[in-house]
Amino acid sequence: MSKDLRSFLKKLEAEAPELLVRVPGEVDPRFEITALLQNLEREGQYPVVIFEQAKNLKGQPSGIQVISNLFADRRAIALALDLPKEKWRLETSLEYQRRQSNLIKPQVISRDEAPVKEVVKMGDEVDLHDLPVLTCHAMDAGAFLNDAVIAPDPDTGVYNASHHRQQIKGQNITGLAASPRHLWSYMRRAEDRGEGLPMAHVLGHHPGFYLGAEALVPMETDEYEVMGGILDEPLRLVPSEAFGDRLLVPADAEIVIEQEVIPGTREAEGPYGEWTGYFSPQTLNWMIKIRAITHRRDPYYMGIFVGHPDSAHLGSIPKEGGLFQQIKNAVPTVQAVYLPWSGTCRLLCYVSIAQQAEGEARVAALATLPLFDEIKYVVVVDDDIDVFDERQVLWAVATRTQPAESVDIIRQVRGGTSDPSQMHPTQGSKMIIDATRPLDRPFPVRLSIPQEALQKMKPEAWLAAKDLTRLGINR
Repeated sequence: MSKDLRSFLKKLEAEAPELLVRVPGEVDPRFEITALLQNLEREGQYPVVIFEQAKNLKGQPSGIQVISNLFADRRAIALALDLPKEKWRLETSLEYQRRQSNLIKPQVISRDEAPVKEVVKMGDEVDLHDLPVLTCHAMDAGAFLNDAVIAPDPDTGVYNASHHRQQIKGQNITGLAASPRHLWSYMRRAEDRGEGLPMAHVLGHHPGFYLGAEALVPMETDEYEVMGGILDEPLRLVPSEAFGDRLLVPADAEIVIEQEVIPGTREAEGPYGEWTGYFSPQTLNWMIKIRAITHRRDPYYMGIFVGHPDSAHLGSIPKEGGLFQQIKNAVPTVQAVYLPWSGTCRLLCYVSIAQQAEGEARVAALATLPLFDEIKYVVVVDDDIDVFDERQVLWAVATRTQPAESVDIIRQVRGGTSDPSQMHPTQGSKMIIDATRPLDRPFPVRLSIPQEALQKMKPEAWLAAKDLTRLGINR
């Protein structure tokens, strides 16, 4: 059986039921779904949430279940990569990197075999308002699709996958925002010929599908093959309804929206609550015509909670493994890399190394910058610091650095286009903080308690059961 969203939910229920909750009551996709997710976040809880009765954009029962927060807890991502949920730290990122390097060609199947073809809507039947499309934040210009967009290179046919927002502008029209990367290049080249670019917006699939869409790979790499590697099996594809073999779409998806860029047309799109935690401004963006909608008979609609851990971890794990390998080429004693949620999993990077010589910390920091231009701050610590525990990282910064000697600023370098603090559209500055102990002079020893005492005095052996329960400690 091929991996899909449903097979993952069964795995989640079997191996981590505490990470899955269901909401039986009827909800409005305008603010109500994300309001519940925000309230759970304030309690420090990040489960996958299934809303069993969601209204559509007409205010009517949609008959479609909404699922969100698939990536908000890194333990769920570990399970998606077939690891134990306890292996959510660097092990998950390195497993992703291993799978990304193992490209697996997709398998094309017939329409009769494809679950996503159970319901096909074309022409006047196409109406985006029938879907429970989320309006996430207070100043969003409306409802936005925000999952993975698939498109073939107009010159080579190689497929790109990336996450983009699409504002619902009408029954079959959307506005799409794209940074100047792969999809932007595809649309530009097709437009220069006066042609539309066929694309698909994929709403619901196995988490590995979306993790594959975040891979940092060259433009000539077919990202359907990357997704196969992440899934550890061939991704099943099927010809699209509107474009046939010109656009192959994932056969095991929940919902696929087949669409085409309207060449030479721009309209105001946005504002929208972005991954930075800020609203992006309204700008002129590409216009998209919806040609067909296909889905399963009882589909899930997947909506990513952008600007929160759901979108942050989706983007960070595919980057961490690549960063680790990049740093290892320069500093073989690198121990771990973490893109923390406090830096929206993009702007801030923590690196730990077993430092062998003065200067290695700065070499490790510099090695991160060419791979991922959105990183703005890099903090390098010793291997006695757990980079996944931010308190330890900040303790190292507070006690092992002197600002005049430990901080370097690199000016006028390419930065992330979405960084709201950046004064130039593509250019900014970077900061490196060397929070490692100096090797060329004496430095105090860190506090510790003898290991045998720690082993003897574990709370579960000494505290009453009622106190353990109150403290949330398992005996």
